[in-house]
Amino acid sequence: MLNRRSILAASLAVSSAPLVFAQAMPLVRLGLVADAQYADADPLGSRFYRQSIGKLATAVEAFNRQELDLWVHLGDLIDRKWESFEEILKPVATSRHPVQHLFGNHDFDVLDEQKEKVPGRLTLAKRYGFLDKRGFRLVFLDTTDVSTYAHAIQDERTLQAQKRLKTLGQQGISQAQTWNGALGSAQMSWLKGICAEAAGKKSKVIVFAHHPVFPANTHNLWNDREVMQVVEENRSIVAWINGHNHAGNFGTRAGVPYVTLQGMVETRDTTAYAFADIYPDRLILRGVGREPSRELVFRTGSGA
Repeated sequence: MLNRRSILAASLAVSSAPLVFAQAMPLVRLGLVADAQYADADPLGSRFYRQSIGKLATAVEAFNRQELDLWVHLGDLIDRKWESFEEILKPVATSRHPVQHLFGNHDFDVLDEQKEKVPGRLTLAKRYGFLDKRGFRLVFLDTTDVSTYAHAIQDERTLQAQKRLKTLGQQGISQAQTWNGALGSAQMSWLKGICAEAAGKKSKVIVFAHHPVFPANTHNLWNDREVMQVVEENRSIVAWINGHNHAGNFGTRAGVPYVTLQGMVETRDTTAYAFADIYPDRLILRGVGREPSRELVFRTGSGA
């Protein structure tokens, strides 16, 4: 049975641990959670859906004890069913900090007539956007943009996504899976534009998404290479942080660190979330539970 007291103690120990690098206050401080994936359902394999209520409540308590700019849930707040939102949003409502939600594939595992209501349920006026904080542009993508699940089954966007998925599968693309998706052309153009604008302001860009693009994995976006090209060409981008792959992952390409956070829903009695302290030249990720701590050094020539 989940022992919230032990998880809380672990979070206190990590969040209060001294950092060798942290000589000065960070410019931006965040909390990060991936894949709470709550459902009123029995465990399946290593996924303990009901335990996510207590795990997320404990994480929010830990966030509330810190001075954060906001915290981000990286998608898959629920596993299935519209009714799940009501329960898992209860611990979210206790947060004293702003919360930024991203869409995950499971967030749309609801009835067709409920799919277009998901953004509103997650208090999102737009499906993707950004926030400027003290020399950093925090970009929040919608990696369900082109997918087979984000809209009703007979919606033209769904039909086009199904065709694209079939073509990718025939080409032997390993991430051609129904649970993945792609960034559409409009969002890609938008991303390039706001990164160019950030570069003009000498701001650094950190991208947050549900799906990964690197390292190569069956959980990646369908158009991961195309997206990575945008990242590499826009030197204002200094890091990419995502969820989706519950095992977690990490890699660096062209000087950009790509971090996949571990899924909170995994295991009966261990949690996974993190604090992110952002400095001018690096991001210190302080992991709690199964989430490892990391130091992400930004590539040079990326803003002020």
